Amino acid sequence: MNAGIRLNQKEKRTQRRRDAKNPQRAFSAKLCAFAHLRESFYFLNLILLLAAHTSFAQTTKPDSLPSPFQRGGIYDRPYILNLGGKTAIGGYAEINSNYFRTEGVAEGFSFEGRRFNIFLYSAVSEHVKLTSELEFEHGTEEIKLETALVDVLLATPLNFRMGILLSPIGRFNIAHDSPRYNVIDRPLVSTQIIPATLSEVGAGIFGALYLTPFDRLTYELYAVNGLSDGLLLSTGEGTRIPAGRSEEAFGEDNNGAPAWVGRLGYNPRFGGEFGLSLYQGRYNTTAIEGIVVEESRSVRLLAFDADYRWRKLHLRGEAALAHVDIPSDHVDDDFLAETQRGFYVEGNYTLLRRGLLGMPEASLALVSRFDYVDLNVGEFDKTEQNIGEATRRWTTGLSFRPTSETAIRLSYWRQWEDDVFNNRANTMNVQLGVATYF
Repeated sequence: MNAGIRLNQKEKRTQRRRDAKNPQRAFSAKLCAFAHLRESFYFLNLILLLAAHTSFAQTTKPDSLPSPFQRGGIYDRPYILNLGGKTAIGGYAEINSNYFRTEGVAEGFSFEGRRFNIFLYSAVSEHVKLTSELEFEHGTEEIKLETALVDVLLATPLNFRMGILLSPIGRFNIAHDSPRYNVIDRPLVSTQIIPATLSEVGAGIFGALYLTPFDRLTYELYAVNGLSDGLLLSTGEGTRIPAGRSEEAFGEDNNGAPAWVGRLGYNPRFGGEFGLSLYQGRYNTTAIEGIVVEESRSVRLLAFDADYRWRKLHLRGEAALAHVDIPSDHVDDDFLAETQRGFYVEGNYTLLRRGLLGMPEASLALVSRFDYVDLNVGEFDKTEQNIGEATRRWTTGLSFRPTSETAIRLSYWRQWEDDVFNNRANTMNVQLGVATYF
């Protein structure tokens, strides 16, 4: 230690002798030291000013600042005051083209602005979340509020939900965003039997149970306003469950008896998901101003879905069986279906996943899907011949993804559709489309 002190003193004496020989160099060194000290002083002052400003901003209430707006008015709402901290906005867009040909007769080529959906999400608090989705179809031809619900998160096994929700009939109705799929058109069973997308007002519970650290069971169970008698009366084509959706159901139930819908989902340790869904509810109006006008009739849906990935292969599908109570005195019993059924099976195979043209997440997939629906299962009472109204469709195509959130899809499908008397029409369609989240 003494040696170190002697060394420092020796260096200082040496430096003083150098400065005495070169006074200009000594003056420059002192000037640089002074400038460095002054810059440090300025920087310290800047930090103190910023800290004072931040402290003032954090302790000053928003309504104490000058404002031209009325307190409690349209600009005094939590989503504005908390902007950037709690609220998020997003959505997806879907645009495609079509070239139809039915029995050799072409309808020509056209573009279609199919969907533009906007998401709004807000974390009201740690335990309260709000999410909504506004859908625009074909420009502004159809505008609807698809979801607007509030979740109260209590615990992993048990949570509460209320609002305009997606009824969990099959997996597709609750996970149907276009950018997730490599086929442009939606499955027939999920749109003609299961009326996807089916949004209903209701309330219920949901949660997840871990059977083991590697096996999970999820559930959803809701009471909703249900479908209306439009599923029999609105189209004139027979039983059409999607026609039972009603705008009036967002305001009140047409029969005062809620429908029940639930889904169990199983995520096994080897991956994928398997789901079982059930929907049951009265669909017709049974009383007007307290006077019974008709006996109650119900619609029931049972659905099974599966989704599984293995390396480059992605398989999924859905099957549904529907039963509708038909008026016993209806003159056209054969044309009003009591039972409907259908399924789809889809396979996706990733041909390429590598960086391409500056897109590090680019991928190319081959897709193929088979659809089948029978909208009137049974036979004619008089002739005992099979009732038609069955459709088969085979689709194949390619899907290029610049990123995982965007799909550029080329599809070709061919469809064989039988009318009620089993007269068949052949239709083909070539499509090119883009779907992307934003």
